[in-house]
Amino acid sequence: MAKQVTIKSGTTFKTLRTAQEHLSKIREATGLGDRVAEPDKSDLLDVYRRYCAATNWQAEDAVDVTTEWDNRQRAAGNYAQTKAFAVVTASGATSVFSIDKALAAVAV
Repeated sequence: MAKQVTIKSGTTFKTLRTAQEHLSKIREATGLGDRVAEPDKSDLLDVYRRYCAATNWQAEDAVDVTTEWDNRQRAAGNYAQTKAFAVVTASGATSVFSIDKALAAVAV
């Protein structure tokens, strides 16, 4: 049975893939360093917080969402530049997170 994802705005995606596609479109439409507009910002912050709770990860005190390049090292020592969402704290610090991993963690 397919896992569903419900986001804060009340939209329920019948499959994990449709939720990933929806939020990936928002990520790609958001310019690097630009802030995500409402209601998408609240949806993303909610998914981020639920993801952190589900994985026992220390959540940043996020107040906003932007996009930036994720240049973390991948398997076998390779680096891959990927556009990703990042939460923004009140101080302006950013922390990249994987929307695909977050959605997978909160899907039911």
